[in-house]
Amino acid sequence: MAPRSRPRADGEQGAAPRRRGRRGAAANALPSPSGEAPLAELDRDALSVFLYVALTPDEARSAVKELGLSVPGFRTEALSDVERCDLLADEIRARPEARASVLELLRAAFGRLPLPTTPLGAEAASDLLAMAGSEHGLTLALWRVLADPDPEVRVRAAPALEQLASEYYAPPGEQPEEPREGREGRDGEARALARARQLEKEVARAEERAEAGRRKAEEQRERLQEALREARARAAQAVDEAARAREAAEAASAGRERAEAALAAAQSTDAAADLQRARSALRELEGKVRGLESRLERQAFREADLTAALEQAEARGRATGAHPPPAPEAAEDELEEAPATWLRPVFTREFYDSLEGWDLRIQRAAFKQANLLAQDHRHPSLRALPLEGLPGYYRVRVATDVRLLYRRGERQNEIEILSLIDREDLDRYVRQAKTR
Repeated sequence: MAPRSRPRADGEQGAAPRRRGRRGAAANALPSPSGEAPLAELDRDALSVFLYVALTPDEARSAVKELGLSVPGFRTEALSDVERCDLLADEIRARPEARASVLELLRAAFGRLPLPTTPLGAEAASDLLAMAGSEHGLTLALWRVLADPDPEVRVRAAPALEQLASEYYAPPGEQPEEPREGREGRDGEARALARARQLEKEVARAEERAEAGRRKAEEQRERLQEALREARARAAQAVDEAARAREAAEAASAGRERAEAALAAAQSTDAAADLQRARSALRELEGKVRGLESRLERQAFREADLTAALEQAEARGRATGAHPPPAPEAAEDELEEAPATWLRPVFTREFYDSLEGWDLRIQRAAFKQANLLAQDHRHPSLRALPLEGLPGYYRVRVATDVRLLYRRGERQNEIEILSLIDREDLDRYVRQAKTR
């Protein structure tokens, strides 16, 4: 690799004739005389090494300062040449217009772009790069110029040869002519010294790159350790959250089991109460049946007595020859016409069951309200209101804390009397009615 220190040579270069072959316009296109180059097209390492070769350390430092670039956590003055070139490469790739600072430094150092009027093909570009990187670049360049068929091109080699002659050969009388073998040895030593210096610079650059790589690896290791600590903290937090979630799930399961047990107990209590009411109703009905059977027997005895008395009266009448007085014609009772709002009350089994436990005063008031409801369900003293939660169900006031429940029957002129209930039991009645 060529050393980074360079002479500032602004000499003119001859213009080679432009040759146009069968290649396309792109192959024959000439570069901008100002040396404008799309440096952002290069990848990071390629652009960085170009800047390292093209710029001196002072020039790279001034370009970083002009562009206002910095590395978080590091002082710009403490950066190595390689790190400055990497920083410039990143900036040019991210912001292509930043290349103007670098190109201005190249124009100030070298004057102008070499070979601006000579189109380069792919092979010519490869030969130019190989010649520039060779130890015999000057020899190859002179050979190419001296072999050109154009005399104007060949004559351009004279100034360079004169300069070499003044360097290698002293004027007559000032210094004895050095033998050819001495000159060749001195040239070999100079080339060896230049090669050694070049190798030293390459080693220094490799060491700088290794140091930069070490620092980057250390930074990456620290970042990975920080990420690992954060991941472990998140994992521990996730474990704690999972434990709390399990505890909440277990508490919810226990609460559900308690609720189910309470519901089962409530249902069993309601079922026992219903069974007790049913048994009471059965005993009451059995008593009513026995009372009706007794009344039926007494009525049968009375009918037999009346039949026997009637037969005796008829026998006495036949014996005396008298005829029994004719029975007066029964006058037809005039029935009162029912009002248009009258509804036939239907007392349900549930209503008779609900009478258990209430005193006679409340029972009598319930029948009174039922009769009034049948006559006019809109009567203001009833205070009939819909039962919340059960569409079609209504309640009327019997006493301060007692309500009578009813609903319209299946037939249009019927009204079903459902239950006599305490006002505090209305919600329980609604829940049970929904499950029927």
